[in-house]
Amino acid sequence: MIKMIALDLDGTLALENHAISPSTQKALADIHHNGVEVVIATGRRYRTTRYVIDNLGLNVFAVCNGGALVKAPDQSTIHIETFSLQPFLKSIRESGLTLFAQRDAHQLGGADFVVDSVLSWNDMTQRHIENNRDWCEISNLSKSDAEFMVAGCFGTEQELKLLSNQLKKQHGEAYNTIIVPHLESDWFYCEISLNHINKWQGLQKILTIFNLEPENICAVGDQLNDMSMVTAAGHGAAMANGHPDLKEAADFVCGHNQSDGIVDVVEYIRKHNEQQPR
Repeated sequence: MIKMIALDLDGTLALENHAISPSTQKALADIHHNGVEVVIATGRRYRTTRYVIDNLGLNVFAVCNGGALVKAPDQSTIHIETFSLQPFLKSIRESGLTLFAQRDAHQLGGADFVVDSVLSWNDMTQRHIENNRDWCEISNLSKSDAEFMVAGCFGTEQELKLLSNQLKKQHGEAYNTIIVPHLESDWFYCEISLNHINKWQGLQKILTIFNLEPENICAVGDQLNDMSMVTAAGHGAAMANGHPDLKEAADFVCGHNQSDGIVDVVEYIRKHNEQQPR
């Protein structure tokens, strides 16, 4: 029996301006009220995740920052993991890139993320800061002893691949790097986290609360940072607009993000559950 659906946001559930299509919203509300827990699993920070949750109209658990932060429906923090930036900050700077560092602002107060102030910023970094002036802090990160949940930077795909390879060469398996396209531009984003942090690791904190097993979960995503949950869940779905490697690894491919692909997944869950013994 499928008792939980875990949904990525960008490229999966969310449309432009954090919207959810009426058909998808209705389908998710229906299964939620019929005993299937709806959970968000995203690389977004919690503030922008809330925009989508509010449009969804359901009080749900959320795995944010790629698995480093887990929030309850009452918006309390039920799990967080942090780490120091100092071991690799110099490498980021030498690559000519600007580091962002994410924090649990909802719990701690203050900025959602801190931007390294030392180097000049590329166009995408500048745009991101301008769009988030109220929620970011600009600071020399080399002088900070704070720990953060996730770090990352914007760059070209080639720049970020070189950075990822360099971090692996210098630090072995200490860190995990995932490169994803920025959906509203030609830039890419490289997310840096502790090696064991991923969306499935975050979801497991929620599975424990509900006493569920992987076979009770259907996970849906579109990019490589969804690979952990799509492959570990008993039922893994990739969006039609998803990365080819994720579609290859998934149990099935649903419709496009822009065409209510999530409704296909809801129908899959309904049919699967109807076939299970009561």
